Amino acid sequence: MPILTRDEVKRISDPNSNLLLIIEDKVYDVTNWQYKHPGGHLTLRALCGKDATESYYAMHSAKLARTFLKSQPVIGTVEPKMKDADAMTGAFRDLTKAMLESGMYETKYSFYYILVARIFAMFAGVLYLVLCRDEFEAHCAAGMLLGLVWQQAAFIGHDLGHNGISHNRLIDSYLGLFFGNLFTGFSIGWWKRSHNVHHIVTNSIEHDPDIQHLPFFAVNEHFLHSKVFSTWFNHVLPLSNVAHVLVKYQHYLYYPIMAFARFNLYVQSLLHAIQVGVYNTKEYHWNGPLQLWTLVGFHVWMFALTMQIPTVFGRLMFYLLAQNVAGILHIQITLSHFSMPTYNGVTYDDVDNGYVRTQLKTSLDIDCPYWMDWFHGGLQFQVVHHLWPRIPRHNLRLAQDILISFCKEHDLTYHRMGFFKANISVISQLKETSMSTKSFSDIFSDSLNLVG
Repeated sequence: MPILTRDEVKRISDPNSNLLLIIEDKVYDVTNWQYKHPGGHLTLRALCGKDATESYYAMHSAKLARTFLKSQPVIGTVEPKMKDADAMTGAFRDLTKAMLESGMYETKYSFYYILVARIFAMFAGVLYLVLCRDEFEAHCAAGMLLGLVWQQAAFIGHDLGHNGISHNRLIDSYLGLFFGNLFTGFSIGWWKRSHNVHHIVTNSIEHDPDIQHLPFFAVNEHFLHSKVFSTWFNHVLPLSNVAHVLVKYQHYLYYPIMAFARFNLYVQSLLHAIQVGVYNTKEYHWNGPLQLWTLVGFHVWMFALTMQIPTVFGRLMFYLLAQNVAGILHIQITLSHFSMPTYNGVTYDDVDNGYVRTQLKTSLDIDCPYWMDWFHGGLQFQVVHHLWPRIPRHNLRLAQDILISFCKEHDLTYHRMGFFKANISVISQLKETSMSTKSFSDIFSDSLNLVG
């Protein structure tokens, strides 16, 4: 078996014909597997030619990881073993192993029973306010309460998407169909495809779909000064004069857009289910018909419930308030990344931009008291979650304490701030980027040239 340098692996790798991953000291050829990968082919393509050790074991259980590797062809080894792994990376591997052995990855099911009971109790309140009360104010309250129900159910869906509850992919996927597709209108299949990429290439300008929001948002000036080819959308992100105008006011538009952001996810979920547009690929598509019909089921029950309200205006307010309040979730998602550093391409090249340092650099934890954990649903521990994505939510606060100690020991920067300060940070970042947009005179001049 040949011995390769890491530079050689990177040089001979090609996502279409020779997709190679380094895991520990072996080089695996996953070219034929990429479109069968349950987590989507884009995660593997992003890591092409890279050391995927930490990200691979972070996203998969030890048993599944070992079983899968035995089924993939090994084309060589890299030597010396862990050549590019510094002392911190070795310590992180040891720490992760110790956390696994201590039971931190084990689910406390009573925690989730209580969460689910609370969600259904809130949903019962929605049904009562819609079906048993005639007042306009009651129907508005029902809409806002339904928004909170969706927010809380999305947190469950997030945990299921990471196989972080039963730790059985099939069980968690079917539960995800209920809590995601049928109950909230978000496709668990679409979410896995998008979110797994986000975890692997967090805040990569070209690869991370969670920061690719033109023409509405640009998280830094790079999106405005050059054409960015998105590997997620498989096309150049739109950078028109309209985009420059919208981004110029993005710090004002942030909250209004987040209030209606769910509609985009409804569309993306349906497009993914019927496999059109960017989702028209040959990749693995788990239980496609059931994904589609559960999404349809959501819109059917939501329409039927809305129509129980006697007035048109009451229906409209109920429906819109539910979407608007649920938009809090989109604020929570973006808080942890919009104001953090970005980069081009993919990291994981050397000790300075390996898995641990990349996740620490690009993610932010939200500091909150334990009694507010219900509101954030685990998203307040984004740094912790990105490093150990399969740890159940109820253990994330303990994992945070462990991470803080680890960062101090290895002189690593750990980013954390309060909820309101994080909001200010995001708005400030958006405002700063808005200053890099074209002036109105340049936009007017471009328009005249286009007409001419």
